[in-house]
Amino acid sequence: MLENLESLKRFVAVAESGSVRRAADQIGLTQPALTRSIRLLEEQVGAPLFERRSRGVHLTSLGGRVLIHARHLLRESHLAEIEIRALREGERGTIRIAAAPVWMHTILPYCIARMHARHPALSVTLEPMDYTTASPRLQNGELDAFFGGFQRIEGLPSFLIRRALMAAELTVIGRDTHPLLSKGVASARDLLSWPWLSYQSDLAYLDTVRDAIQEETGTRVHAAIQCESMITVLELLREGDFLALLPSSSLTSSHGTGLTIIPTNLKPIAFQSGPIHRRSLQSNQAFRTLLSLAEERIDALGLRAR
Repeated sequence: MLENLESLKRFVAVAESGSVRRAADQIGLTQPALTRSIRLLEEQVGAPLFERRSRGVHLTSLGGRVLIHARHLLRESHLAEIEIRALREGERGTIRIAAAPVWMHTILPYCIARMHARHPALSVTLEPMDYTTASPRLQNGELDAFFGGFQRIEGLPSFLIRRALMAAELTVIGRDTHPLLSKGVASARDLLSWPWLSYQSDLAYLDTVRDAIQEETGTRVHAAIQCESMITVLELLREGDFLALLPSSSLTSSHGTGLTIIPTNLKPIAFQSGPIHRRSLQSNQAFRTLLSLAEERIDALGLRAR
């Protein structure tokens, strides 16, 4: 039913553009030919995949499910082509990666630069992203791999693999001249006396410390500043007496210069971090190189998961 890859490419083009006319222009096909292709696919499926409206087309509920499977099949086909071509003429194609801040700033630049030197014909797209955003995109075929923390362990589809490579811990971080350091070990009540930053791409960070401080003091912490950029959060911590709850590994890159962990009596929050990737990438030599380089970098930083 879904074995015709060219038909699936046409279906995905219409679904993503929301218009048969725009999709036809994008893929270089006449509009009547594209319409016939979509109708044939609908006949094979046995139900409409689109609702025709005055301003274009919209996926039906069934069409939405077919889109997920179509993207998955097309992506697996592309990765298979990369592998076959690699056997003949070297690694080519594109690998799409998303990563959390520590991986973006500390681990992956080292790894991707060296991987590219060994596989110069292979392209990489790299996006900053948190786990919550990346998870559905991995499952619907928009991403090939995500590198980041596993603060919650969920079941994965059989075509995805999770690997714990790095040990991490959420810690209170401030500048290395912060007045709280004179306390030795700061109490929950001590932490209330200073302004907090919230790294908005992962609200769970601040929520975790809020709950712990409220349980002990009866007072809830509120963020003085909310920010989407990890680099900006680290810069703000350097510039003022702010506090933030962040992975301890945030301090391992040059962006962590001038910052330190503020010792507290809060219960440690440990988690593991690493890639979630398509199972088919196990046979991709370039990706295996990337994972090996990631392990090398993590070992050098003393962050290996035990």
